[in-house]
Amino acid sequence: MIEYKGYVARIEYDASVGRLHGSVINSGPYPIATFEATDVESLHREFRRSIDDYLEWCEQDGVEPRRPFSGKLNLRLGSDLHQRVALVAAEEGVSLNSWIKHALEQSLPGTHFRASVHQ
Repeated sequence: MIEYKGYVARIEYDASVGRLHGSVINSGPYPIATFEATDVESLHREFRRSIDDYLEWCEQDGVEPRRPFSGKLNLRLGSDLHQRVALVAAEEGVSLNSWIKHALEQSLPGTHFRASVHQ
């Protein structure tokens, strides 16, 4: 994956045509930009060009660009799980948001010991 201006793209190689293909993956349900190239240097250049073109188009047309993930997430837990998690968070003296964030961080692959949730 590569990143530019907060946008992240996933890269795939198509051996049948000898080309690298990329698409933005952190802007919502569909990619705002796709691009391709035959080598890594060109791929990075095309990615940057695609993002810059997209942002310029949005500005010219007065459209709000689709931004990379904001960090806000609406989560439906069900009332029983919501209550159980809220009670555990309260027992630990942290907010529900902090408790959920910490639990998610700990469950990510490659996550090592992190500082306490009480940060």
